Amino acid sequence: MAKTLNPVDFARGMPAQLLQWAQSVHKQINGSLSMGEPIGKDSTGNYNAFNQGNTSGVLIRIGASGTSGNSYAWTTTGTGISINHGLLKQPIGFHLVNSDKSLNIWQTVTPDVNTITLAPSDATANATVYVF
Repeated sequence: MAKTLNPVDFARGMPAQLLQWAQSVHKQINGSLSMGEPIGKDSTGNYNAFNQGNTSGVLIRIGASGTSGNSYAWTTTGTGISINHGLLKQPIGFHLVNSDKSLNIWQTVTPDVNTITLAPSDATANATVYVF
């Protein structure tokens, strides 16, 4: 995303309340947006727990089949696992943020206000997804 111009540069004829609002938007767009903050690591040093940032999504770590130390782990290739996303709304989608090998992930059922069910193309991969 491109950075915005500082509204102070155009403040001459702008009412004070409008300038305050524009500065608030400028500040958020230029560096204060956060998808989440890491708060824990697994035994390999990868982040596996996150606080929700100030966007309307959540980061979730999914471990490879047979691993421990993550809240979620794949069972087998092509089999969906139910993930409690905590958004209190039906998610509109997800993005694969990180994986340790080539990986495709897809929804196996329509998500609801509590869960999203995802399946991997390779259950031996570790992944981090952003559900939004």
